[in-house]
Amino acid sequence: MKTLPKSWKKILISAWALFGLGVAIFATIALCKYITENTVQQWYEYTISDEVQLHRNYERQEMRFYNTRLKRYVSPKMQWYSDAVSEGDSLVVFCDLNDKRGYINLNTGEMVISPQYDYAWNFSHGLAAVCRDRKIGFVNAAGEEVIPCQYPTSDYLIDRLGYAFYNGYCTVTNSNNECGLIDVNGALVVDTIYDCIWNPCKAGVRIVQDEGKYGIMDLTGKIIVPLEYDDIWCDGFRLFVVKNGIMSQLDNTGKIVQPFCSSYGFESLYNGYFKYYVKEKEGIIDSKGKVVIPAIYHHINQLEDNLFEVQYDQDYSGEGGAWKLLRID
Repeated sequence: MKTLPKSWKKILISAWALFGLGVAIFATIALCKYITENTVQQWYEYTISDEVQLHRNYERQEMRFYNTRLKRYVSPKMQWYSDAVSEGDSLVVFCDLNDKRGYINLNTGEMVISPQYDYAWNFSHGLAAVCRDRKIGFVNAAGEEVIPCQYPTSDYLIDRLGYAFYNGYCTVTNSNNECGLIDVNGALVVDTIYDCIWNPCKAGVRIVQDEGKYGIMDLTGKIIVPLEYDDIWCDGFRLFVVKNGIMSQLDNTGKIVQPFCSSYGFESLYNGYFKYYVKEKEGIIDSKGKVVIPAIYHHINQLEDNLFEVQYDQDYSGEGGAWKLLRID
């Protein structure tokens, strides 16, 4: 029987050694991957529902849903999910590792709508707003786009608007970023003519803005306070309006319930004068409650009995504006 030359023996031994080393490396990589993805030490567990756990890896900034009844992972890896759901809904937005949004059922942990949208919002009135290619549309719980992605949006509007239905209406915009309202069928019920229509506040109305002026709209889209105020805000269930440095309180029908009020109370000065505040602005009233200097200034100092110095608004650098003297007769 012929024997192989020593040189060939060395080659075969080297080949088998390399093959064995390759197998060992592959097995090690596979084992490390398995351990990394499945060890309890890496994935922290949080109970979501009766049969769903959230497994979260803080180092890798990943999370997955694990179904304890099925004893397996039922969702893809994701960066985050929204744990807020509206009444009667169980679907929430999640963001995958590619920054795409879809929807997951919190009761089962399973993906219902695959991640395909640039932005997405939680469900309201059975619909959820989604954004693709800078256009807003609405999907139902089956993932069908019942209102096509046709309403233009921008980073500014995405940060400002909630794109949720309230009382059956939702704010949408046109190509000029002007706001209107649609109903759940996609019909335009308020023309897109306003700079902004906010979601309803706790007082049960919508604040509206256009060309620097503010008004109030009821939940059906009817204007109940004309757009003639310099500012409007809701503090809890109370509504406040400002016009020419005078602050008043309204009810949710637009009726004035307090014709004059101050944001932070009143500060007593000399000679029967008081400083009052409208947010960050200062003004002066006399002992009879008459406004003698409207709250349109950044600062007001009393120099003499009837002499005041006032400072205009801060500039963009945060520095105070110019000062001038005002004498009250």
